[in-house]
Amino acid sequence: MRITIVALNAFPLIESGTGRNIGGLETFAWNLARGLAGNELDQIQFLVRSEYACNSRKYQGVQVDVICEPCREIRQSVSKAIEIDSVRKMPRIKALQLGLLWKIPLLAFRKVFFPRYSEANSIAVAIEHFNPDAIVTLGVNQTSTILGELARDRNIPIALWLQSNADLDRNLFEKVGFVDRYGVRSEHAQACLRLCRNIVCQTQTQLDRLKEMECIESDSQTQPVCSNHIPNPIDTTVFRSAETSPDYRSGVLWIGRADRFHKRPHLAIEIAARCPDIPFTMILNPGEDAVYREILDAKPPNVAIVDFVPASEMSKRMSSAWLFLSTGSADYEGFPNVFLEASASGTPIVSLEDFDQFLTRSVGGLSGDGRVDQVVENILRLHTSPTVWMQLSRNSRKYVCEHHERTAVVQKFRTWLESLVFAHRA
Repeated sequence: MRITIVALNAFPLIESGTGRNIGGLETFAWNLARGLAGNELDQIQFLVRSEYACNSRKYQGVQVDVICEPCREIRQSVSKAIEIDSVRKMPRIKALQLGLLWKIPLLAFRKVFFPRYSEANSIAVAIEHFNPDAIVTLGVNQTSTILGELARDRNIPIALWLQSNADLDRNLFEKVGFVDRYGVRSEHAQACLRLCRNIVCQTQTQLDRLKEMECIESDSQTQPVCSNHIPNPIDTTVFRSAETSPDYRSGVLWIGRADRFHKRPHLAIEIAARCPDIPFTMILNPGEDAVYREILDAKPPNVAIVDFVPASEMSKRMSSAWLFLSTGSADYEGFPNVFLEASASGTPIVSLEDFDQFLTRSVGGLSGDGRVDQVVENILRLHTSPTVWMQLSRNSRKYVCEHHERTAVVQKFRTWLESLVFAHRA
């Protein structure tokens, strides 16, 4: 099969120095592409985006094609600083920046004298050139809607792999004009699920919610939904650690972005302050500037903040950590890939919430059941219980190897996708 996977923001995983905003979706997509490329019968196109023109290249068995969006970072920085409700209203300045004095004229100049960038057209050209048998898109968003339209118009089967519980937020499908915390609009979400009827869920929770939702029930105009639950895959060999004793590990590791609703770093700061004898490292993507500054100002002495770690170094960070801490919200998180990375490294997890009962099933960590006090108690308990730590470490790695190993999971997905392609051709 010829399979196209679209993850536009994943280029920094392949080309270092092209950006720092690497999230779980991008990591997941590249891991999936490399896993599928392991089958010699398949050809995999990985479609990403860059501000600069880049040649296609073959990397780790995957054909990486890059669409060019000039001045993307400048455009994003301007949109963060200026809000435009409509052409009839004056723009509202949200954040005064000296850079606006040259950024706005530059964007105006490009708009007048250069062809306008179209994400839909750029994606269509790249995909038509590759001529795939199937398309894989990730998450409910505008890009997935664009891909759904392209797949429909060109008669190509498309699979949508959900990336968070927020993808199935009922408000997106029941409220006209609703915009979620990630900027996804209700009209795009509804169109996305109308167009992308082959859906992979990360968790059983998502699959149950999908089946309950009236908005994706089949009707006379739309093919029935074909849904499946396939767990997130991980290459466990990358994260293997020889240090299976807490004596050789150091500190609590937290990974996420600066926001108030999803990763919730302010809760990690509160937890760290209540564990003053334990060092914490927060790999904190700046995300929301105001929140990032608040975290820097509020951090206690036992917390070190790093704003970026290259993907190539993440396994070392995870394998040397004594504990992984999660303060993410299950309303938005979906299934965290960092749980798999921690477990594959033999690093026990202490989490504010238990996502899809992963900690319960794996017995590889402790849940705070939504209570900060319980999280603090769990950390302090493990700090004085090396025997418990070692048992959690062994359990977590064993579970991930048995249930999330990339080779087996990717083969399950490939078999399902192949059946969709054959059914589409029939």
